[in-house]
Amino acid sequence: MIYALFVATVVALALLYKFSPTRKAFMVICTLLLVVFTISAFIHGQQTRRAQITRAQAEELQARQKIFGDWYAAYQHDIERLDQNWQRYHNILDGLSTMDADSFNAEALWLRLKELEQDSIDEQLKMHRLTAPPDLDADNRRLVEEIIRKTQRYADAQTLTISMSTLEANPYGGQDLETVRQKLNDIMIRQSPEGLFTAQEISAIRAALGD
Repeated sequence: MIYALFVATVVALALLYKFSPTRKAFMVICTLLLVVFTISAFIHGQQTRRAQITRAQAEELQARQKIFGDWYAAYQHDIERLDQNWQRYHNILDGLSTMDADSFNAEALWLRLKELEQDSIDEQLKMHRLTAPPDLDADNRRLVEEIIRKTQRYADAQTLTISMSTLEANPYGGQDLETVRQKLNDIMIRQSPEGLFTAQEISAIRAALGD
């Protein structure tokens, strides 16, 4: 556009020089055309710079969206593992609540809890290795770090509950079904972790990233 305006200005000057009645009139018109051209060139330059900045901002935003998206996808997979462990724990206790004394096998119960405890510890350690994406901007990185802290506290409480249940279900104490059932129910009620609430942080990140 600016080049077309320049060509038009040159053509206009040539015509004016040829048909202008006096040199003074020609100089006045030249001055006006120069002012118009300068203003147009300035406006065009500003628009070009704004367009370049907008593209750069859009590319940066897309990069941040991908960084968080990749991290969050992996995080959701970890949360699914936590949920699966917790569901297994409740399934064990639910089975115990419907079991009769004749079918109660203290060692089998303990082995199931022991296996679950190890899986829970493995996942707990994995949660404590979580870090926020280093390439994310500072504000969103702080929100991710808060999500990680909440998740670690949740995993700690979950593992503690399962470990305490495993300890109380030790079959070598000669406990009967009702005693084990009562102890494990008490642990579940007293020690179960509160829900993992990260929706506020995730919503804030998505809003900041325009996602």
